Amino acid sequence: MSFFYTNDHVKLDYHELGDPSGLPVILIEGYSGSEMTWVGQISDFTKAGFHVITYDRRNHGKSQSVPFGMRISRHAMDLAELIDHLQLKQKIVLIGHSMGASTIFAYLSLFGSQRLQAVVTEDQSPKAINDKGWQFGQYDSSWSNFLELVKKIRTTRFTRIPVDQQFKIALGKVYRPFDFDFNEPLLIDSLSQDWRDQIPLETEPHLFLAGEKSPLWPAGQAKAAAEMNPLAESYVFAGAGHIPHLELAPEFNQVVIDFINRHRPADSHLSDK
Repeated sequence: MSFFYTNDHVKLDYHELGDPSGLPVILIEGYSGSEMTWVGQISDFTKAGFHVITYDRRNHGKSQSVPFGMRISRHAMDLAELIDHLQLKQKIVLIGHSMGASTIFAYLSLFGSQRLQAVVTEDQSPKAINDKGWQFGQYDSSWSNFLELVKKIRTTRFTRIPVDQQFKIALGKVYRPFDFDFNEPLLIDSLSQDWRDQIPLETEPHLFLAGEKSPLWPAGQAKAAAEMNPLAESYVFAGAGHIPHLELAPEFNQVVIDFINRHRPADSHLSDK
């Protein structure tokens, strides 16, 4: 186990697995989750030669909980500081689930794509609230019922396909209670964002993933988002809910590894300039 301190003095936990000289792949958990939610990816990703990095965002898992920084922009800054702390010499692949995907959107908005090889975002609409021009947000959402829908998320059953028992056991061993009331300002801030203007500016390949039976938003949000940038692609996991990487781990791993390898140049080292 390793940790570092952010510039506002918050202790964040992280782990490095696999070949340190391999392509760095950073996995970012969703709201209320922990880095252990990626238990189904570690073996396949390390076998693929990746330098796998997991971490707990502030107020999640084993990282420190604090009553400040309840903004998705602060979480993006934490990600940037982790990347700096690791002193990675190659371009990076970012993979984020749900609010982890929103963390990536915020990172791209603040820091651009210069350090990135590719991006994968899983079951997160770039705009969570529906309006006349966008119907791929949270089901039945509008600004008038926004806060009601925020409250519903804590009781939503996210999966539609049973999760492997071994994964459940691994998750149970590291389970830590999550304070939904305390962290609600973060969820409100994240869901109120609209990242659609950011997507056309991206200069890295981006894979938008969705669960066909996601309880949060229509699976069509992935295709709609990918159509905003010629470098983007989309994929829908048949029958899956909000967490395809746990529900259909082998399929998820194959899809993501294939995507990364298709967009992996011979030399992905960062320029010294």
